[in-house]
Amino acid sequence: MAGGTGDLPARFPGGEGGIQMKKVVVAIDGSEASRGVVDYAIHYANREPDADMLFLHVIALSEHKPVFYGEGTVVIPPSDEEVKAQFEEFIKVEMEALGKTIPRMSISVRSGKVYDQIVKFAEENGAFMIMIGHRGLGAMERFFLGSVAAKVVANAPCSVYVHRPRTEAEGK
Repeated sequence: MAGGTGDLPARFPGGEGGIQMKKVVVAIDGSEASRGVVDYAIHYANREPDADMLFLHVIALSEHKPVFYGEGTVVIPPSDEEVKAQFEEFIKVEMEALGKTIPRMSISVRSGKVYDQIVKFAEENGAFMIMIGHRGLGAMERFFLGSVAAKVVANAPCSVYVHRPRTEAEGK
């Protein structure tokens, strides 16, 4: 029933013609957890026709490639175009597997601290929600590195959906 306390409004006032699209940032990195987030985003986009799905990949230092130059090494990040093409294919494969499409979507690529760039991107785009995967770091790794998802939740300007793969959530 519309108007119940548990219902979210399908549309928000403002924007063109008084209607503003729900902008949903979907943080992706190519991992299995990320694949689950993409699947969830596809279902969400088909359930919420006014959703604008903004996929974002942040190029982390671990993705930079070493190039040997003389006696030293230079570390070069992959090109934004190369990464964008890789994630376009990643999303396309998931849509084909589910037999669904995403009506409104874009793919952006940034470089920097992953959690910081996700939060900034959400702020800049007036995001309604951020979707992100949980990789399940061990206790020691989490202590030293922190979780990207936890940092996004702590600093996000909007709600955050953290996808935890079913086997991880069930403790398997």
